[in-house]
This record gives sequence, structure tokens and C-alpha cells, in this order.
Amino acid sequence: MRLRISLAQAIFTEGSPANRFYLILEGEVVLESEKEDRNVIPIQTLGPGDTLGWSWLFPPYSLHFSARAVQPTRTIFFYGTRLREHVEQDHELGYQLMKRIAEVATQSLRATQRRLMQYINKYVPEQESESAYEPAAGTEPMRSPL
Repeated sequence: MRLRISLAQAIFTEGSPANRFYLILEGEVVLESEKEDRNVIPIQTLGPGDTLGWSWLFPPYSLHFSARAVQPTRTIFFYGTRLREHVEQDHELGYQLMKRIAEVATQSLRATQRRLMQYINKYVPEQESESAYEPAAGTEPMRSPL
């Protein structure tokens, strides 16, 4: 389905159910995260050709960020619940979709990491930020399962 989104209009809110998957045709959308004190941190800006709202594919099917238009935006969206049903039946479609979603998720993770480092460099005193990454005495650092 096609959807037009006005400037500054919210597309979805962090924590809400993830049930739509968007392809941005034109315009710009910013992904944001809300801190406990209600400040909003912009994470990533997306534009034409980018996808949005991939959380519909992964339990618990809730959104990890908020999204809003920073320019008038046109999208096509799919209902994630219906798409999940299709990929359960068509494993080749599911595999192709998962490859693309994994790439999008990786890009989003990198953008989040960059924004986190910018935030730490700007707001966390150097001495405090160094100690935050040292493991506690007698423990080993966490290792990636991959």
C-alpha cells in the first residue's frame, strides 16, 4: 500500500508493535531513540530506496526506535504479519528476505554504534567513559557468539 507522510509526522513509536514494513520512495525519515529523561537522540537518517521497520520479522515484534519524516515522504508499506505468513510457506522468499533484512539490520547497528560513540564523546567525561568499558575485577569481558 502507498502512504504519504507529512513533514514531522510520526511513522511509528519506539516500543509499539511492529506490524508494518516500509520502502521509502522519496523524502527522508529519521530513526530516533528516546532516553529516560524524554530527550530524543537521532540515530540514522533514511532516504529513497531504504527500508524501515524490519522488527516485524523478529520476536517479540516490537519497534526498537521511533521514526518520523524530516521531509514530506512517500512510501510503500507491507503488513508484516501477512509477509511473515508468506515466508513461512515460501522458504526461498524467506531466505532472500532474511539476507536483505540482515544487511539492513547491520547498517542500523553500525549507525547506532556511531551515534553512541558521538554521544559518549560529547557527554561522558573521559575518565568515566574509559572505566565503563573495563570488565569488573575477576570477570572476563563478554565475547561475541559469532
